Amino acid sequence: MQYLKNPHLPTLLPDWPGNPHDGKRFRYLHEPFYPSYRKLLQWQFSPNPQRAEKKADDWAPAQASDFSYLEDKQQDCIAWLGHATFLIQLNGVRLLTDPIFNGLPFLQRRVELPFSLEQLTDIDYILLSHDHRDHCDKRSIMDLLKHNRPRKILAPLRLSNVISSWTGDIPVEEAAWYQTYHTEGVQITFLPTRHWCRRGLFDFNRVLWGSFLIRSGEKQIYFGADSGMGPHFEEIGRLFPDINYTMIGIGAYKPPYMMQEIHTSPADALEAFRQLGAQTLIPMHYGTYDLSDEPASEPYRDIQRHFREAGLPERLRLPKVGEGVKL
Repeated sequence: MQYLKNPHLPTLLPDWPGNPHDGKRFRYLHEPFYPSYRKLLQWQFSPNPQRAEKKADDWAPAQASDFSYLEDKQQDCIAWLGHATFLIQLNGVRLLTDPIFNGLPFLQRRVELPFSLEQLTDIDYILLSHDHRDHCDKRSIMDLLKHNRPRKILAPLRLSNVISSWTGDIPVEEAAWYQTYHTEGVQITFLPTRHWCRRGLFDFNRVLWGSFLIRSGEKQIYFGADSGMGPHFEEIGRLFPDINYTMIGIGAYKPPYMMQEIHTSPADALEAFRQLGAQTLIPMHYGTYDLSDEPASEPYRDIQRHFREAGLPERLRLPKVGEGVKL
């Protein structure tokens, strides 16, 4: 077993050797888990107990109409652009996470970007959490680069092997967990998640996966990317106390035997939010694509119910697609 990290980046934990790698693939730090073809076949050939409810549920997230933040990078804000894509403006720096704006093969987008992609300019950094196609989309990245020349693309180890032919001469900086990228105006640290990588049949975990902590001054934002429940939420809360806003997935969690290892349900998201010790949750990874068995509106309804029952309704924000949440 070897341990990999970027020797040119500072490491948050002084004794962190890097992410374990067996010579072919990255290994998850804690109990190992692997996507199971048996479970996939079980899912595909088993009836969905919510089939009728899901078929009748045509809910989709609402779209905003005010995008004035696009004209003012000095306005600190977070705008959800659907799925796991966020435009984040902090200290005059404009960031974009896991950009995807279109449908995928056999996967229609249910809510469109409410402004033209040509309006999304002056991006300083693109943050890519892992290689799954709904988070690392060739068409969306290439379309963005027609109107943007970011300073860098910030990525996990080995992701440049996937994206280098899309990105031209834009620098791609790769990090292991607990490493901080070289950026200006904001500090961005790559952190763990419980997930995995694969784009084809034979490339399982050839690329690392993770999440991002973004900070400037007293403001801290945690982008949780794709993740199941794991010890990393408590650890990140200890390493970065007083996180102001966190974005955690609340969709693609049914059936549990297929999804719970890699995605959080609304109930999980509340627990992860508590473990992080964050002030406000902005949910993501719901309503944009049909990835699993739950009805479209269930995550949206259930996250509100869980926060209400926990006595925390004021700490949940559910912005419209394209709505800027001021920091």
